[in-house]
Amino acid sequence: MTDRSTTGSVTGMIRNRVPIAIAAASVGWGLAGVGTRAAYGAGANTSTVVVIRTLVATAAVVAFAVARRHRLERRTWRDGLIIGIPRIGIAPMLFMASLQYISAGVESLIITLIPATTAGIAAVTIGERLRRRQLVGLAVGLAGTALIIAAGESGIAEGGDVVRGGLLALGGVAAGSTSGVLSRRFAPHHGTAKLALPMFVGGAAVVSGFGLATSSVRTASLGPSTWFLLIALGIGSTLLPFVSTLYASRHATAATVALTGYLAPVIGVVGGVALLGEHLSIPIVVGGAMTIAGVFLAGRSPTRRVATPTGP
Repeated sequence: MTDRSTTGSVTGMIRNRVPIAIAAASVGWGLAGVGTRAAYGAGANTSTVVVIRTLVATAAVVAFAVARRHRLERRTWRDGLIIGIPRIGIAPMLFMASLQYISAGVESLIITLIPATTAGIAAVTIGERLRRRQLVGLAVGLAGTALIIAAGESGIAEGGDVVRGGLLALGGVAAGSTSGVLSRRFAPHHGTAKLALPMFVGGAAVVSGFGLATSSVRTASLGPSTWFLLIALGIGSTLLPFVSTLYASRHATAATVALTGYLAPVIGVVGGVALLGEHLSIPIVVGGAMTIAGVFLAGRSPTRRVATPTGP
């Protein structure tokens, strides 16, 4: 009786923490755009922002692992690298490269495909079942997010290449969605803190290698306030969301964790209005309401039961 009660309490605690983790990731990624726009205004370019924030987050994870004296098995390194290289390394680089050919608005619209794509890949590869309510919720959320983005800047930049830019962005969607499914597959077998180490190390190696190869990272002109902003982006918009979704992936379906792709744009809009004085139009309000409704519908499905792993 006591064992059942204890098990029920642990399960309930885990279920309560999953929405908190998803909300934390959504806030981190939602405010990333606000912080990045501010960094651009301070003179930082895209490569500089991506590389520095990734290295800051990786340094924090490494410092934590050293302080806790984590000893990782070969399997943990393997699984962490498998998740981290596409999730923290390849996807951000492809999205960044796509901005050479298409506008940020078009790229953002393509990125909203990640939740539905993740759910589809999970259904095909790891047998996650999609309920009708989830399908409706995903469709409503996608429509709402598309409306938000369409209300802002979504034109093609002069001299762009829609085909090339679109293919690069779709490659980022594929990498991001695949990494979400891989997280769902491997994360339940490892502690979150331990798995985060190889994830970030692998992703940082890809990002840094790209920066060095293209010689596009420029730090000489950055002032103290810009450095502070980039460090804040590394902790709040890189470390926090990636670790939060990694934790959620241990206890919830890939489709549920991918709902951050719908919530983050809404938070980004609110943050832009509150912090940057951006205009809040009727289409944005309607799109935000649709997005939240879609997230609610898609997120009401039961959490898939998995064996509770050991470790934090």
